[in-house]
Amino acid sequence: MQGQNLVKLCLKNAWLSVDRLKKMPNLTYLTLEFIRLDDEDLNQLNECFPCLHTLNLIGVGGLKDPKIHLLQLKACCWEVSNVPRSLVVHAPDLVFLELKCIRPDTLILDTPSLSTLKLTIDKLGATARVDGLLRLSNLRIESLDFSSLFPAFMDNQAIRTLELELPESSSQYELLEAVNPDYLLRRLASFSEVKLGPRFSRELKLCLAQYKDIQFGSCLKKLLIHVPQSGSCFHLMPLFEICAPLCEVTVLFHAESADAVRRQDAMSICMQNFPEIRWQWGTWQ
Repeated sequence: MQGQNLVKLCLKNAWLSVDRLKKMPNLTYLTLEFIRLDDEDLNQLNECFPCLHTLNLIGVGGLKDPKIHLLQLKACCWEVSNVPRSLVVHAPDLVFLELKCIRPDTLILDTPSLSTLKLTIDKLGATARVDGLLRLSNLRIESLDFSSLFPAFMDNQAIRTLELELPESSSQYELLEAVNPDYLLRRLASFSEVKLGPRFSRELKLCLAQYKDIQFGSCLKKLLIHVPQSGSCFHLMPLFEICAPLCEVTVLFHAESADAVRRQDAMSICMQNFPEIRWQWGTWQ
């Protein structure tokens, strides 16, 4: 592979050897999608593309202990296709990272400038070093491993927006089994803005039914939640109780759910019970 003057490169559906790979100092954008790469540690990628600003690794196989070490990288999307032992990102200028993986034994994010992290993971391994994310302000987690992920990330005082979603394969009782309801609501109340995805909103019903109405202060100023197709917003009342005064709450009804009259009744009850909340209403598909 040659092309020292290339600025952008996208490769899909191939088996690539890194033998005799030439350095491309002008390349700032690289996408490898569904690639078998003979570079199990990503050492050659780091060496040959040192000036990358954007890196997308989608379904790249052949990796064992991959380490991204790119000093100028700004944005990265990494969907790990197999189960490598470790995942390491060393990128001091990285501000956006979307990482989808299964259960790496080791996860190290040496990314002090990171402001947005979107993490999809089955289980966080025993070794995780993510405590240096001093500028992380937006965090999205799709997982059921809250017992590991909450302690790893939730004490970061810089995080303002938290988005939670469950895996597509999650079943009815898994959220309740994964996290204590009182602990969950206390954590949600510690953020300025919380967005709860459709699957998380659906399974939240059982958690809220176990909530013990413990009083605590709240920083929550903005909340978005999805009402499931077969549900209502009445079971969400404990969630509204943890909102700070003048909190902006957006409730999205499923487009194929209750009729207009039932929606209007639900909206009226919410506004009557929580007049201090600034309500917004909408639909989702």
